[in-house]
Amino acid sequence: MNKLVYIIIVLISIIQGCSNKLETINSITASDTIPVLYSKNIFIQRTDSGKIILIAKAPIVKHIVNKNDTLTIFPNGIEVETFTNYPQVESKISANYAKHYESKRLWEVKNNVIARNYKGDTLYTELLYWDEKRKLIYSNKFCKIITEDGLLIGKNGFEADESLTKWKVINTQGTVNVKDE
Repeated sequence: MNKLVYIIIVLISIIQGCSNKLETINSITASDTIPVLYSKNIFIQRTDSGKIILIAKAPIVKHIVNKNDTLTIFPNGIEVETFTNYPQVESKISANYAKHYESKRLWEVKNNVIARNYKGDTLYTELLYWDEKRKLIYSNKFCKIITEDGLLIGKNGFEADESLTKWKVINTQGTVNVKDE
């Protein structure tokens, strides 16, 4: 008899422990977390009038559509090169993670971000935003910019045009070599 009581108690415990709460099921199957498109090892080449203007590479791309926005996520990083006259590179950016908000036309790029312009100026930061509407690249995080004239450090980030040629460094520190004319 003791075995039968013990088995019944165990069965009741198991049955009560296995509940299907609606919130749990919805969180697992929510459409804002499941990609509608998943791609591996992508290579994108954009052209304009037959000329290559952009090349992008990423190991994984997830395209997610939800009620708030359409997102494209690059969870394992991205590398993008733009060209003025292919193969002459205008700018290059790489990062370990990127996200694009389609309706806002906003890129969020983070984790080991390296951006270089055609002059060779190189930006290092952990977070960068590119506002496509305003044609503005910015961050509020620490950044280091190396130019042929010296080193600039932005303790509180920077702002730049989208070609990364005009910089505004926030809370600046660094060394700049000035040419004597």
